[in-house]
Amino acid sequence: MLRFRNISKNFGKKPLFKNLSFDIKSGELVALIGSSGVGKSTLLHMLLGEEKPDTGSVEIDGYDILQLRRPELQLMRRSMGVIFQDYKLLQQKTIFENVAFAMEVCGNSDAEIEQRVPELLKKVHLSDCEHKFPNQLSGGEKQRVAIARALVHEPRLLVADEPTGNLDPENGKEIGKILHQLNTEDNITIIIATHDPDLVNRIRPRVLYFENGEILSDDENGRFISTIKKEKR
Repeated sequence: MLRFRNISKNFGKKPLFKNLSFDIKSGELVALIGSSGVGKSTLLHMLLGEEKPDTGSVEIDGYDILQLRRPELQLMRRSMGVIFQDYKLLQQKTIFENVAFAMEVCGNSDAEIEQRVPELLKKVHLSDCEHKFPNQLSGGEKQRVAIARALVHEPRLLVADEPTGNLDPENGKEIGKILHQLNTEDNITIIIATHDPDLVNRIRPRVLYFENGEILSDDENGRFISTIKKEKR
């Protein structure tokens, strides 16, 4: 269970959020939508402990992550996976090594890495790419590597910030399919900040529509376009 409670945040003199509260249940697939600058990415950064509200609390399974000490926060973050718009792959490492590196820094053994990495690459349909380098991959393939890397510690929560923002529609469709499967088959809670209507309309998540520091719409199995139109009537 994730809880944002009475979140307020200002940037300079401009209020970003005004006493914002909402919950996300374990196992949900949720899309945060709204125009640029409404704070979708900021909410994700709060979940990761990288951003703090001016007032309010952010809880994961009853723990206020804003009150955790750094070692506790680092441990909490191991239960999360993060997917970025720009992939953040290591260009000098192969695809296998990129995924393995996330395990190496956490002290996993060579045997664990040799078993786990091929499993993850198979899950994202990249078994034949493990010896390639990032510059040999398409944008969609790079994002699939990033998803595999985010899954190395079997996260219960996956946070995706504009995961299809740099992709063409066909590659975006593949990323949406993988995210939907991770949610429905592996029961991973997934939160996506996105401007991509095709992604939202395809995977039919719960849709939270933000505007002027508030949630204007909260639709189960929502659609990107219908959600915004409804609020503009």
